[in-house]
Amino acid sequence: MRHALRLERNAARDLRVADSATSRALDRAATSELEIPSIVLMEHAAHGAARFLEERMSPADGAVLVLCGPGNNGGDGLALARLLAPCARVVLTAPPDPARAPDAALELTILQRSGIEVEIGLDASALDVRMQGASWIVDAMLGTGLDRAPRGRIAEWIAWTASRREDVIAIDLPSGLDADTGESYDPCVTAAATVTFARPKPGQFLRDGPARCGDVRVVTIGLPEPWVETWLEER
Repeated sequence: MRHALRLERNAARDLRVADSATSRALDRAATSELEIPSIVLMEHAAHGAARFLEERMSPADGAVLVLCGPGNNGGDGLALARLLAPCARVVLTAPPDPARAPDAALELTILQRSGIEVEIGLDASALDVRMQGASWIVDAMLGTGLDRAPRGRIAEWIAWTASRREDVIAIDLPSGLDADTGESYDPCVTAAATVTFARPKPGQFLRDGPARCGDVRVVTIGLPEPWVETWLEER
């Protein structure tokens, strides 16, 4: 049975959208202009996602299976899994490259040093076993940078997720959806709800976006709203 999910806090349609390039530039500006470390932004994102999930979980619910990719979207998922422990089961398609995704690599290190098990590189068929007794799936595999159909193991995981009947909560964007155009590549996750960060993405409202994203909740990543609005207006 699907849980009742509703749009809360700030209506995504009332906020200025930020495409994938703008979202990345906003993160960089927060670090260069405000001197907020990027790992702090990731932690804020994870806390917002954790609150969203915890508001909806009931005592009768089982575990949360957190599916993480090797990039920053996966880093958000790793941080979220730490906050949800011991309810979270964490699986990772591949280890983050410290040179390309240093924050995600740090989140993995923190999890492992905390004694939280992270399984890496499982075949999609093995996810069935990890899902036993779980009630929720968190999709933290691919974020806003996708511009082509997923390939390899991550595509297998996305296809597996798309085949499940449990509620899926997407982190920032359902994996397989283009953040700018709303095109859903093959395969693509269909989420019951999407927790997106700082600003909604245009693809969440275009073409396949509404059907793929479900309800959209925008959460803060710790940036002062007046600064964000000024930055967007001047861009």
